[in-house]
This record gives sequence, C-alpha cells and structure tokens, in this order.
Amino acid sequence: MSSNTIWVRRPTAPPAGDVSAPTFRLERPVAGLTIGLRTDRAWRSWQLISTIWDEYLRRDGAQTIAVETGAQIGQPASSDRKQINEFAGRVDAAIVGLGTCGSCTTFTIKDAVTVEEHEKPVVAVVCEEFTVHAHNVARHVGHSAMNVLVLPYPLEARPAEELQQIAREYYPKVLELLGVTA
Repeated sequence: MSSNTIWVRRPTAPPAGDVSAPTFRLERPVAGLTIGLRTDRAWRSWQLISTIWDEYLRRDGAQTIAVETGAQIGQPASSDRKQINEFAGRVDAAIVGLGTCGSCTTFTIKDAVTVEEHEKPVVAVVCEEFTVHAHNVARHVGHSAMNVLVLPYPLEARPAEELQQIAREYYPKVLELLGVTA
C-alpha cells in the first residue's frame, strides 16, 4: 500500500444519532405574529400556494415576511444561506418549501433546520414523492422530529385551480403543525 493511497470506506457522514433536536410550537393564535414564508424561484406551483397562504396569514392577523432562494452552490448559495439565517431571526415561525426534487428537498430541510436552530416553530413543505428523502435528511442532521407537511405530487403540472384548492385544503394543516391555536 502506497502512502499516497486514501481508502474511502463510507462516503457519507454518520447520522446525528437517535436523539432529535427540539421542535417548537406557537401554542397561540397567529394574530400579531410574524410568519416567514421561504419560497424557491424554481417552482411556480409553490409560488402560487405560498402566495395564497400569505394572504390567509395576513387575513388571520399575522404579518408576513417572504424570502426567495434558488442557489444551491457557490457564492449565490452562501448568500441564500445567510439570508435564511437573517430571516430566521426576524420571524416568530416559518413555512419553508418546496421539496419537490432531491436537491430542493435537501435545501428545504436544511433551511427549516436553520429556523429551528433559532428556536422557532417551522414546517418544511415537501411533495409526497420526496417524503422519505425529507425525513432521511432531517434525521441525518439531527432533526428527526421536524414538522413536515406533505403535499401531493406532482404539483408543477397542475392547473392553477387545482393548486388553489390544495392551498385551501392544506392551510389548516400547516397552522396545526406550527401549533397555532384558535
């Protein structure tokens, strides 16, 4: 064996373990709170659903802050991660989406983790085709108890009317996962 040889036995880091980082709940009405919505410029469907949820949140008395990401590598990705960290510090809770492909799901979970690290309630929104991946990523980074809302798949090919119906149907579920009370 040459001293210049490196043997890679396992190319991934081990999972964080069986103990999950804490999750947080609002345990109060949404009125008077600042709720963040993290969108991704790649998905028209998520932009529409999150816009409807933004309207509902404001109707229910919350202020909202929206932030859009789209970079996953290089300096633009570093800027996005910095923006998410600042966003997490400015909100009382957040809704982060959309996991509807492998890399989008990974960054949805990682951005949701950033919110949890600020000790804020968060819901990561993913499509059903990527549920297992979302839970695997969350577990791997030590956040296996993360709140994950699962939407139908695919979303992107659906007409606006179907997306509006999905937004209406799932809004109460996202509030429930955040811990919003009446």
